[in-house]
Amino acid sequence: MKKETKIVTSPFAYASPWILATAIGMLIAIVFFFAVNNLQREKRILTESLFNKGQAIVRFIGAGTRASMMMGGANPQQFQHLIEQAAGESSILYIAVADSTGKIMAHSTPALVGANLDHPLLIDPELTPLGKYQIISDPKTKQKVFEIVAPFKPFMRGRGRFFKQHMQAMQQPGRATPPVGKGPGDGPPCQSFPGQEAWLPGENLSIVVGLDMAEQDKIIQQDRYHMLYMSIAMLLVAIGGWIALLTAQSYRSSQKTLMNMRAFTDLLISRLPVGIIATNAEGHIQTFNSTAARFTGKTPAQTVGHPQATVLPEIEQLIPSGEHAGEVIDREIFLPPDSPTPNHLRVTSVPITDTQGNTIGRVVLMYDVTEIKKLEAQVRRHDRLVALGKMAAGVAHEVRNPLSSIKGFATLLGSRFPAESEEGEAARLLINEVERLNRSITELLTYARPLPLSMAEVEIEPFIEASLKLIQSDARELGVAVHHEVAQRRKQMRLDKDRLNQVLLNLYLNSLQAMEHGGQLEVSVREGDLPGTVEITVRDTGSGIAADILERVMDPYFTTKPEGTGLGLAMVYKIIDEHGGTIKIASKEGQGTTVSIILPG
Repeated sequence: MKKETKIVTSPFAYASPWILATAIGMLIAIVFFFAVNNLQREKRILTESLFNKGQAIVRFIGAGTRASMMMGGANPQQFQHLIEQAAGESSILYIAVADSTGKIMAHSTPALVGANLDHPLLIDPELTPLGKYQIISDPKTKQKVFEIVAPFKPFMRGRGRFFKQHMQAMQQPGRATPPVGKGPGDGPPCQSFPGQEAWLPGENLSIVVGLDMAEQDKIIQQDRYHMLYMSIAMLLVAIGGWIALLTAQSYRSSQKTLMNMRAFTDLLISRLPVGIIATNAEGHIQTFNSTAARFTGKTPAQTVGHPQATVLPEIEQLIPSGEHAGEVIDREIFLPPDSPTPNHLRVTSVPITDTQGNTIGRVVLMYDVTEIKKLEAQVRRHDRLVALGKMAAGVAHEVRNPLSSIKGFATLLGSRFPAESEEGEAARLLINEVERLNRSITELLTYARPLPLSMAEVEIEPFIEASLKLIQSDARELGVAVHHEVAQRRKQMRLDKDRLNQVLLNLYLNSLQAMEHGGQLEVSVREGDLPGTVEITVRDTGSGIAADILERVMDPYFTTKPEGTGLGLAMVYKIIDEHGGTIKIASKEGQGTTVSIILPG
């Protein structure tokens, strides 16, 4: 019986311990190699990410330089301001632009401009257009710095010389510099200044970008612990699987791991800021994350498992079928379609195929580009202002002088006929029309002419009270109640008193014209949402502005008033922009209008 018992005992009872030790050693070696390889790959990915980020910063500064030169506002001060703005992100330690001798032309720390930068990569003959990087340690803070050095050439080959010749031609005596509009990043017209040749594109300049590696080191440290834990877990699972010979316990462990991975994937997809909708071959929705729910106004419970054509007909054109099922679709849409303020989305629809190339489903990715479109609209507005400024200069010369001659001849012609005659009446009509055209030209020149601001410290509350006194009699006649409130700690702010008073008076008059049958006009001053800013709000209970024209009310010469010139709100926008502030208008037809002015303190 004892002999029979030995026969049926597991063969692992007779296995040599050296075989088990060898197998475990091999497993440890494999796991260690896997962990080290993954850690190295993670470091390489993080390094590439930092290098790409540095290149993106270099491209951003190059694009800003090009934009400044194209708009005629290129000068060292503008370039230094661009460098300081680009270095505002917390992960950017410093940005410097130096020539081949090491002289710093611009630096995120203004005090270092003009100093010498002793950097070996500035004279490296192998420095490629993409640049090089190195990891150094700050001797003062012992902080690791990821440093990218690249040639600074904002323009393609030959373009820098073209812009240099163009700017030098503009600086020749007697050559008029075209006016430019005021906008974010705009400066005065290009003038001759010392050292201009040293920083124009086309020279031997290099840019140095230093990035903080603290976050990357933290990620790598976390990855080390993660790799350690994962390695131990993998080792234990491997040993258990080898000993148990893929028993049922190993099978259940695999199922659990699979479920965890699926849960992690579902969580990751649900938290992404990109809307994701996935369908199967039959068009039934399988994945619908929270961002897609926010864009469409539908919940996952209403969509998952249902045919897409039934629950989301507004995206039916993005999921083609038949012979077009394999197409990639990229377009812009508005969702939800019935919302008064829909999201402006860029949508990409990509087919999912198996190894044989058969379409087994589709993924729709939604990106919110609403803010990008608003920025594009602001850029277009500034372009219009620049064009208007150029036009005004021509109008002043080409139209005003002939108008003076026409008025003189009309006056002479009218003096030769009796005042009550038809000829005399025609002469007076001609003179009145000439004067009206002359007033329009004067308003246009006043709007387009760049006037310097007279900045001074102004007491806020007395300033608001004085501006409201200008409309007291008109408000009393219309039955409009006027209230004001100053709810901020600071008593003064720096501004051009006359120009801002012009802004407020224009807004007050617009509000009174919208409240012909009475109402309320409220003016409030408070701390802005951003530190160091002041927000002035003018709110009325008037007729409001229709939604289809709200975005156009600040365009030059756009007006809904029979006697209006369309330059009132355009002048308001220009003055606020010259102060470095922003203006927002919110209105609903029949419910009043709110204008918010945010000014730097």
